[in-house]
Amino acid sequence: MGRILLIGDIVGCGNLGMSAMIPILSKMGHEVCRLPSSLVSNNFCYGDFAVLDTTEYMRRCIDIWEKLDFRADAVATGYLVSEEQTRIVSDYCALLKQRGAVIFVDPIMADDGKLYNGATENTVEYMRRICGVADIILPNFTEAKFLTGRFLDKDSLSKDEAIELADGLHALGCETAVISSMVVDNENCTLLHDCKSGLFNLFKYERIQAQFSGTGDVFSSFLIGNNIKGISVDECVQRAMDAVYEMILASISFANPSNGIPVERLMQLIR
Repeated sequence: MGRILLIGDIVGCGNLGMSAMIPILSKMGHEVCRLPSSLVSNNFCYGDFAVLDTTEYMRRCIDIWEKLDFRADAVATGYLVSEEQTRIVSDYCALLKQRGAVIFVDPIMADDGKLYNGATENTVEYMRRICGVADIILPNFTEAKFLTGRFLDKDSLSKDEAIELADGLHALGCETAVISSMVVDNENCTLLHDCKSGLFNLFKYERIQAQFSGTGDVFSSFLIGNNIKGISVDECVQRAMDAVYEMILASISFANPSNGIPVERLMQLIR
């Protein structure tokens, strides 16, 4: 199994970000290391929240890891709070990539057609930069539209438009794009496009009438965890979709979907 470095926020209340990813990746047999970009009190959807910026800690931590010759098989980046953090993380990811690490980027900043509370056009530009060092990026449909500046007024696309959107993401510098929560030709689907091999696939799924925060973190965890095992990216996408579907169904009665999926209660579904 592999050593995976997670870079992103730690949320105090809720199974979001690292809180959702660590148990999944650990159960899959990976060693998980953490570099928090911020400490966040709770999900932004509540409207009121506290954020502690950890930029200086990140800088010092990376310096120490370099002295200790820290290595990772993969890096997964999530929520970043500033241009300076993006620069630090981009440079560090580029360095680890030279040493053989696979870089996964989830450009967390938007959903449901709009930017998250606290995100701005500057945030979009920061995320474009970090996507430039990625091997695989994992935006949802809204994030893909903001990153490319295309189809911002559309809730669904044709297949040709979906390919154009993916091409716009590749133009940022990444080799593989996986776009979740899309509607293409009136079908709910996840898009996979690898510009090097030419692989293109639309994975259709049945939409469940439930809205959970943090499902993107769960999806990313299963995709990353399987990919590091050497499983093909198209199979990884399908496994991640199946896992999210099973976990949502198993969590329908959970008291507060805004706090995410209770991953620790569903360990039997992690494989």
